[in-house]
Amino acid sequence: MKVSELMELLRGADPDATVMLLPYGATEADAHEVRCIHPGGVNWTRERGLDKGREYEFLYPGEPHRDVRTECEQVACETVSVVLLAEN
Repeated sequence: MKVSELMELLRGADPDATVMLLPYGATEADAHEVRCIHPGGVNWTRERGLDKGREYEFLYPGEPHRDVRTECEQVACETVSVVLLAEN
């Protein structure tokens, strides 16, 4: 998700609402209050490709991995900036 997409989704939200972070696969009862936002200090890499015929996508901090993925095909990397939400 891009910051612009998030802003669009929040356009109609109550500006006094509390922002909560829901971990993937968790229930609403497991949500935590977002207390901090950090603009990413390093560039991140979005890597996409095919692994044994299946599409994959990874997002990780730093430069693209230089390791040869012998079973991966059509590997493409792009540098992206991120915003991190923290609960503490």
